[in-house]
Amino acid sequence: MNFSEGTWGSHIGRPARRVLSRSVATVASDLLPLGDFACLLLAASLSTLLYAQWLAPPDLAPGFGGDFASAALVAAVLAPFILYDKRFGAVASRGQMPVLVRSHVLRFAIFAGVVLALGGVSQALEPFPRGWLVTWFATSLLLTSLTRVLVARTVRHLQRQGVLTEVIAVVGAGPVADRLVQALRQTRPETIELLGVFDDKIIGAVPGVIKPAGTLAQLIELGKTRQIDWILLTLPPTAEQRVLSVVQRLKALSVPIGLCPPNVGLTLPYRTIGYVGGNVPVNLLADRPIKRWDAVVKGAEDYLIGGVITLLLLPLLALIALAIKLDDPGPVIFKQRRHAFNNHEFDIYKFRTMRWNPAAATENLRQTSRNDDRVTRVGRFLRASSLDELPQLFNVLKGNMSLVGPRPHAVNMRTEDRLCHEITGLYAHRHRVKPGITGWSQVNGSRGAVDTTAQLHRRVELDLHYIENWSLLLDLKILVLTCREVLKRTNAF
Repeated sequence: MNFSEGTWGSHIGRPARRVLSRSVATVASDLLPLGDFACLLLAASLSTLLYAQWLAPPDLAPGFGGDFASAALVAAVLAPFILYDKRFGAVASRGQMPVLVRSHVLRFAIFAGVVLALGGVSQALEPFPRGWLVTWFATSLLLTSLTRVLVARTVRHLQRQGVLTEVIAVVGAGPVADRLVQALRQTRPETIELLGVFDDKIIGAVPGVIKPAGTLAQLIELGKTRQIDWILLTLPPTAEQRVLSVVQRLKALSVPIGLCPPNVGLTLPYRTIGYVGGNVPVNLLADRPIKRWDAVVKGAEDYLIGGVITLLLLPLLALIALAIKLDDPGPVIFKQRRHAFNNHEFDIYKFRTMRWNPAAATENLRQTSRNDDRVTRVGRFLRASSLDELPQLFNVLKGNMSLVGPRPHAVNMRTEDRLCHEITGLYAHRHRVKPGITGWSQVNGSRGAVDTTAQLHRRVELDLHYIENWSLLLDLKILVLTCREVLKRTNAF
C-alpha cells in the first residue's frame, strides 16, 4: 500500500474499487457463535462414532447409555456465550494466530469446566461414559479452533489482496494530519487505504508535509461513489464552532466521523471512543445511524416482507397496468431520478398517473399540485389511494429503497423556487439511510407535496427523528400506521 503524497489526489474522480467494508467483516466474525454451535453438534456425532467403534467396552458397544444428542444440544446452546470473543476481528486482522489460539483454548477450558460443574451438580452426566466426554471435548476444541484459524487466515488473505480495506479520509491539513498519517503507516498498512487530506482552507492552512487533496465539497462528492469507513478530523478541539460546522456538513454522508487528538495515539477522556486501524484512538463524533446487525435486520425486513407483499399484489399490479394502458397511450411505468442513500441517484418506479409527455423526462419538473390538469382519470384515483407507489416494491427488491425511510425527493427539487438543500443544510442528512416507500413523516401529517419552507423544515425534522431513533419495532409501527393513512387519503392528490 502506497501512502506517498503523490498518490493522494488521484482518488478524486476515479471509479470506486470493489472492496468489502470492515463492518461487513465484523458482522461475519459475529457469526462465529453459529459455527461453534454447529461444531459442538458435529463433534458429538463424531465422538459417538469413535467411542462406539474403538473405545467402548464390548458389552456397551451395541447400545451404550446416555442421550448424547440432547446433552450436546444443551452444551452447544451454552457454548457461544462463553466462547465468543469480541476481540476476534481485531486479533485476526493483525494476524496474531498464537494470541487467537491461546485465547480460545482458555475460553474453551472455562466452557468445559462450566459443563462439568453443571453436569456434576445436576447428575445429568452420570449416564455418559468418561471416554465419550473426553473424546467430545477434544473433538469440539479441535473443530472450533480450526474454524477460528480458517476464518482468521481468510481475513488476512483478503487484506493482502486489498479486498478487506479500511478506507479513511482526513479533514484538516497541518502537523496533526501528518502525525496521523505516520501513525496509520505504522499500523497494518495493508488494511488501510488513505483517500487524502481535505481542507477548505487550502490557502493559509497550517503548513504540513501532506498537501490537501481537495475541499470538503469534493470529499462529499467523492463519498457518493467511494466507500469510506472513517472520516477523521485533525482540527483543533478548541475550534469548537468549526468542528461542529464541519460535522454538520459531513453528516450528508453515512460515515463515522472521528476527532483525532493533537497528540496522535493519546487515549481520549471520552466515553465514546473508536479505534482506527485497530490502534489509533479517536473521539467518535458521529456514526452510521443503521450499522452492523441493525443493517442486517433492516435488509432482511425489506427483502422478506417486501418479497411477500410483491407476490401477493402481483394480480393487482397487472390490473392497474391494464387500466393505465386503456386510459392513456404511453408506458405504464414512470421513472424519475431521485436521491438515494449517501446522496446517490437512482430511477424510482411509479405507475404513470399523468398524460404521456415524451419530453417530460428531460424537463425540470414541478411538483404535482391539487387539481393538476396533467393527471389522468385513472391517475387521479391511483394517486388518491397511493396505489401509484406500488412499483417501488421492485426498487426495494433491487436494493435502491427500503420499505420504510425518508421519502426520496426528485433531484434538484425546489420549494418556493429555491433548491431544498439551499433552504436547510440538514436536507442532505435525510440521505444517511435508504429512502422508503413510506416513512415517519408520512404517518405524522407530512405527506404529499412540500410547497413552503415551513413544510420542508417539518419534513426534514420528522425524517431525521426517524433516522436517529430507528428500530425494527418503529418500522413495523410505521407500516401499520401507513395502512391507516392510505385509507384516510390525507394530502393525497
